Amino acid sequence: MNYWLVRAKWGGENKKADFINNDEWINGYDDKYLDIVNRVEVEDILLLAEDSTVTHYGVCSGNEKDGRHLAVDKWILLKVPVLFPAKGSYIKTIVKVNDDNLIDTITLGIETTNISNDIIIKSIFIGNFTVFKNERLEFSDGLNVVIGENGTGKSHLLKLLYSIIMSINHVVYFYADYYERKMFVEQAISEAIEISLMGIFKPDELDNLISRHEDKCSININLEKYSIPFNLVKSYSSDYNQIGVEEESLLIDFFEKSCIFIPAKEMLSFYEGFISLYETRETSFDQIYYNLAKSLGLSALKNIESYPVESKLLSMLEEILEGKILLERGRFYLASTNGHKTEIALIAEGLRKIATIAQLIANGSLNKNSIIFWDEPEANLNPKLIRKMAEVLVELSRAGMQVFIATHSLFLVKELEILRSKEDKVKYFSLGFEGYDIKVSQSEDFEYLDDIVILDEELEQDDRFLSKKEA
Repeated sequence: MNYWLVRAKWGGENKKADFINNDEWINGYDDKYLDIVNRVEVEDILLLAEDSTVTHYGVCSGNEKDGRHLAVDKWILLKVPVLFPAKGSYIKTIVKVNDDNLIDTITLGIETTNISNDIIIKSIFIGNFTVFKNERLEFSDGLNVVIGENGTGKSHLLKLLYSIIMSINHVVYFYADYYERKMFVEQAISEAIEISLMGIFKPDELDNLISRHEDKCSININLEKYSIPFNLVKSYSSDYNQIGVEEESLLIDFFEKSCIFIPAKEMLSFYEGFISLYETRETSFDQIYYNLAKSLGLSALKNIESYPVESKLLSMLEEILEGKILLERGRFYLASTNGHKTEIALIAEGLRKIATIAQLIANGSLNKNSIIFWDEPEANLNPKLIRKMAEVLVELSRAGMQVFIATHSLFLVKELEILRSKEDKVKYFSLGFEGYDIKVSQSEDFEYLDDIVILDEELEQDDRFLSKKEA
């Protein structure tokens, strides 16, 4: 197997988006590099480069031997672009890579990308954490819908999952060196989980996350590639380590996973100045809003067309919005298709929620390999916009994202069921009270859930409405 550096720009025209959309690479010259192209074999690796950066890789799946056309199994975006010295033969339209160091770097980048893309939340065991006593939840690779009335732990579940993923990302970022990570892995993940739980849940003390009348809670999250089991123990002194990770169960190599949490309250309307306020501790908002604000503030991708899945999603969202989202001088605007620009605070809150997703996709914070958590996406939306929101959620999962939502809207659930196809991967979780404890029912079929309080309430309301009409 050989590695080939290929480019998509010649004569001032950049064909990168076309190549990625069509799963191909074409030599732009009729009289140059023909013999080199013909040497590429099926299963060789093609490295798509811009200037001195490899951004995508693909496996050659066919060579027409005409000196121009190569088929690619699929172009895959590298998690971290790979830099190389763009000089000598490496500035050509196509060249075989002979630099062993560059090959090693590319190989590691491809491996990291593939593992990171494959990471999904398979399941979690929760024992004595807030309202959860002893529950194991098995999740879908696609859309996960958590249903329940207020106080049943819907938001807590999503926040816990998000906290752990962010903890892993923290460890990967700060312990990038393998040997450093090997030395401090238990301490690093313990500290990261503690910081994440405190920042996201904002309890006065970490002890408050343990169920009442208990001394310890146990968590074990299964990410398919690896599991992270840990305990949270009540503190008895200031220097007591409350997070205990089962070191023998940990791997050394953690991999960063793109994830976004969207809270029930939209934040585009108060984005301006929020980051500086948070960093000076002049706000009571939790870290979810800070993380979201930082993601929203990233610059839009210049070549969104090079990402076919994300580009299609963005087009759908902009069609709903009837415009594009702009970030100018720290403020968000909606630039309508008729040319009018409106401050984001002046458009409907439901549209601002959809605009949030559009901005995150446009700047690359959300991509087809992300995990997205969304707390009450239907909040403050009218039925017409809830229907649109259901479409958005289904399309996000179909694009490849693992989606978690918490809701108590039967209308939204019904819309999701209407849109659902046989190919869609959906899992429902019903959270309800059983005495003082929370009971969790889970099923791939909404109708098979044991206890659906929101359904009971709606049926009871129908009965009351009919009784009044008949009176």
